[in-house]
Amino acid sequence: MKNISELMIDLAYSAALYNDKDLAEDVLTLEYRVDNLAYLLEMEIMLAARDPKDAEQLIGVSTVAASADKISDAAGDIAAIVTRGIGIHPIIGEIFKKVEERLMKVTVQPNSSLIEKQIGELDLAASMGVDIIAIRRNHDWILNPNKQERVYQEDILITRGAPSGIEEFKDLAEGNLATMDTENRVKFEEIVSRFVELKDTSELMMDLAYSALMLNSKDLAEEVERLEERMDDMHTDFELLALTSGFKNEEAPGFLGLIRLGMATEKIADAATEIAEVVLRGIEPHPILMLAIREAEETVMQACVTSDSPLIGKSLKEARVHDETGMWVLVIKRDDRCVRPRPDTKIRAGDILVASGYAEGTDALKRLAAPTQEYDSEDTENT
Repeated sequence: MKNISELMIDLAYSAALYNDKDLAEDVLTLEYRVDNLAYLLEMEIMLAARDPKDAEQLIGVSTVAASADKISDAAGDIAAIVTRGIGIHPIIGEIFKKVEERLMKVTVQPNSSLIEKQIGELDLAASMGVDIIAIRRNHDWILNPNKQERVYQEDILITRGAPSGIEEFKDLAEGNLATMDTENRVKFEEIVSRFVELKDTSELMMDLAYSALMLNSKDLAEEVERLEERMDDMHTDFELLALTSGFKNEEAPGFLGLIRLGMATEKIADAATEIAEVVLRGIEPHPILMLAIREAEETVMQACVTSDSPLIGKSLKEARVHDETGMWVLVIKRDDRCVRPRPDTKIRAGDILVASGYAEGTDALKRLAAPTQEYDSEDTENT
């Protein structure tokens, strides 16, 4: 459920960005699959509870499952904007140029070095911080392709990743990303900025909530709650700005689509808050939750920066941690407090970096943070 719901969010935003009804329909199919998984999991939880202590711990599992279901519903809401023909405003293209993780659609050209290569051997997550989340081939979609899947000429790839990695991958595939009409760019600049903040904050909350579960950290869970209060205000401001922007009658469907995108980010934020509340109740998360997060495609970890790390003295932007490892630094634990880093935040010796990303990048980040330390290969969340 965790893997599918997170994939659905990226696919839904991609469907909105490219106004792709086929991809949107596939998102709605996945929503039905998550609903079915939620139903089956609820039955398993009921069968597993043998006494009051079991029941208390399993409430956490049920809550997190319900939150993943809510996230998939939010993705379905985004996809419905496309399938119902509500309208995708050209401003969406500008929005997705500014978010932290970029989405891109590219066609594999005849002279691309990607042709007939397996996704696994390309090692895109580690080398570029890029992930192929869907492939369109002969009018069919391959969603969340596995490492054995090969790339072929004329494949249409939907990718996500750091801006620099996305551009590098685009060159590798030698495709051309069509730009959307942004005639009213100046007029809508503030709307773009507000939505980017909504999207990035809601996704940060998801990562922090899963990190709080994995590390059983009340500090991280409390940070999620603080962000939830901020999200409420941000969402209200965004809606008011969109509704008072003086759009023309023919632009109304596009603006309705924008407002519904904003509502989806709010739903994702609410789901993240419910996950954080599992930790804040003071009940130690059930081992099942730890296993589920550890075995998910995207995981969380923490790494202590030792005195011999090349990261020391560098800002987060200069360190290019995501470009080097494919991991996003969510929070820095420093002097018994949690710091949500900005691009200019300097990394110090003794800092504990809490990061999320693909499991393949955890070892790379640990070695970057502590080059001479020996690691247990089985340990993916602690250093």
